[in-house]
Amino acid sequence: MWPVSPRWDPALRGAARPAARATVYPPQGDPFSARLISWSVTADRTAQVRRACAVTLAPDTLRGLTGVTVQGGYLQLDVGLDYLDGTQELIPQGLFRLDTEDTERPGGGISLQGYGREKVVADDHFLRPRTDSNSSGQDLIEQLLLESVPDAVVVRRASRDAPVGRTTWETDRWGAIDGDDASIARALGVEVWADGRGRFVISDVPTLSDAPVWTVNSGSGGVLVTARSSTSTAGAYNVVVAVGDASNGTVPVGPVVVQDLGATSPTRVGGPFGRRVRHYSSPLLRTAGQADAAARSLLANSLGLTQGFAFSAVPNPALEPGDVVLVDPEDEASSLHIIDRITLSSSGPMSCDTRSTRADDGSS
Repeated sequence: MWPVSPRWDPALRGAARPAARATVYPPQGDPFSARLISWSVTADRTAQVRRACAVTLAPDTLRGLTGVTVQGGYLQLDVGLDYLDGTQELIPQGLFRLDTEDTERPGGGISLQGYGREKVVADDHFLRPRTDSNSSGQDLIEQLLLESVPDAVVVRRASRDAPVGRTTWETDRWGAIDGDDASIARALGVEVWADGRGRFVISDVPTLSDAPVWTVNSGSGGVLVTARSSTSTAGAYNVVVAVGDASNGTVPVGPVVVQDLGATSPTRVGGPFGRRVRHYSSPLLRTAGQADAAARSLLANSLGLTQGFAFSAVPNPALEPGDVVLVDPEDEASSLHIIDRITLSSSGPMSCDTRSTRADDGSS
């Protein structure tokens, strides 16, 4: 959750009104503020590009290389609260590369679609297969990011790091960073994403053991509007088998097996859910410890996918996918949920998709 002042939560639940600001960063010339007509933002931690926006600006907004353009133009969107006393608190929602511009004439606004800075890196494929190594996986991730976005800020929040031996990737730069099973992030058990200011963040995979950052409650002073639960086994597994594939001639590692063994977990191994196995192989796994960390992060991302929970609430632009929230309806027991996807817009409530199954990911 983005840091907020002590005024933030009481105002969300009381007397305040929404506020938003758009700042255009043209490829030539200085940044400038633009008048917003409408906007929406989706932040999804399960997507390669976490943030996407759809924005309509006033028709008199400057266009071209010194204004709004898809030829290297960016837009920073900040959303928050007007405290009705002459002050505002705005939270960054994304630094978006503008990829689509659509103008209706006469008199129509400028409709824009933009994507977070992961898209810049993903589009910058290696010119030829890339072979590299580093004593720190996080250092190598930062190097690959800065090659694409030299002015980027990289924020390291992950507790895990490990050496990366000599490895060859094909042409997919984001695939090498955090895109597939051969990625550095997957082997470390971390994830890489761009935050609301366009900074790249290397963070641990969130779990339900993280402290909740917000209470989504109903009733007097509550913020909950609607809630819906669902159950599906699509994409769910409760066993991860991780091995180092030794394609580079090193001694193979593993198999290392990590299982859901929680006594009360509905997806526990040995229970009625059965055993559903995910095999994970990567040349970056050089030790049993690395294999164990990677397997645990994969299992953490799967556990709970069978218990989907979606809710709409009073918009809280400070929330981030991966945050844990406490949902406390009046007529049901409270429960913890990891937010996977958030949609905010200039009209209507915020919608969130979450998962909520708690399970012990102990290995055997």
